[in-house]
Formats: sequence, C-alpha cells, structure tokens
Amino acid sequence: MKNVYEQVEENIDNLVVNQADWTACATDEELESARNGRPILRFYDKEVPDSWLKGIKGKSVLCLAGAGGLQAPILACAGAKVTVIDISNKMLDKDREIADRENLDIEIVKGNMCDLSMFADESFDLIINPPSLMYIPDLLLVYKECYRVLKNGGQFIIMAPSPVNYLCDFVEDENGGYYKAVHKMPWCSKDFDDSGWIEYGHSMEEYLGGLIQCGFVLDGYMECQREDITELMFMVRAKKI
Repeated sequence: MKNVYEQVEENIDNLVVNQADWTACATDEELESARNGRPILRFYDKEVPDSWLKGIKGKSVLCLAGAGGLQAPILACAGAKVTVIDISNKMLDKDREIADRENLDIEIVKGNMCDLSMFADESFDLIINPPSLMYIPDLLLVYKECYRVLKNGGQFIIMAPSPVNYLCDFVEDENGGYYKAVHKMPWCSKDFDDSGWIEYGHSMEEYLGGLIQCGFVLDGYMECQREDITELMFMVRAKKI
C-alpha cells in the first residue's frame, strides 16, 4: 500500500502526463523579461509583487515543491542562484529540459518538502513555495525545515488555497445549484473519496499561526478570488528574524 507521499507523487506525475494547465513551463517572453531585470511570477490572476523579488540577483533561492519549468528558470534568468526540490520527477524533468536548453545553472533535487536535511542551516535568502501545502498533512514539518535553512532576514513566500475551497459541497437544484458549507477544517479528501487523490484542507490557524509558531514574522499578504466563489487563494510573505 502506498504511503501519502508516494500517492501524491503518482498523482502529480499523472497530471504532468495529462498536461494539466498549471504544469505549463515558462514562456520565452517570461524568460526574456527576467533576463532584462523583471522576473514575473504568477499568482493565479495576479503576480508576486515586484517589491517581494527586489534584489534577487545573486541571492540563493529555493523553489520548494516548485518544479515544472516555471519559477526556477525565471529566477535563474534573473540572476538568482536557484535550487529546486520536488517530489515529482516528471515535474523536475521540465526544469532539466529548460536548464539544458537555456544554459541555466539550476540545482535540481528530488525530495520531500518535509525533509530538507540535504541542505545546511541558513542556506537560502528566499524560499518560494507555489501551491503544494495542500498535499501535506502537517504543515509544521515544512515550516520548521524552512526556518532552519533560511538565513536570518530571509523571506518565505507561500501560495495556498484558503479553507473556503474545502468548506462547501455543490448542491444541484432547479435554479442551477448552490454551495452549502458542510465541512470543518482540517479536511482530507481520503475521508470522502476513494479515488486515490490526496489533498488536505488546512485552517488559517494552521497556515498563518503555524508560521508564527515557528518564529516567522508575517510581512505581506494577498488574496486572489477566482471565478468560482469557493476558489479563493492567498499568498503570504514571512520573514526569519
């Protein structure tokens, strides 16, 4: 029987094979913009603020569960010293392909974001984590490791789904249907679905309170409301002091 992380790896690999839209690589235009001093990292319909990436050239950056040929190549083109770690080899293959094609020096590591023991204390100036914490049952495992490998003054940027993504079920009726809040946090897909897909709904106490508990200071926050009313995403920047 597969453990949680083996199942997550298989699920993500399958999404790459099926060309899920969020597995698309950086475009030539995005890479050129980064080379010209303006790295653009997407936060769904918005962007990571320029001020959050200011002075990235020469900095040591960890793309945490951030493979897929998108963020790591853009940051490398902007002059950062980039390491990417991911559980999915198929996602990492996308980074390998772009790194080879564009002659980028990216350290590529296959691993679990809960275990960063291959990295020394205070190795990175910035950790950026695209949406992936919903595959982790215990966020503190990730946060503690990130705090350890960040330099003092280093920044940790995470993107994640708000709990509202998991609170509701859709109820169909003669008027087109509606959403009904029926679930409590924390939530796990395994409790409602035996398909093999594993995803966790975390509370904001777990997300933000966990960062504070580990010693981070929160110094930036954004939300992105997508077309579906339950699809509310957030991005937070935390600092190690």
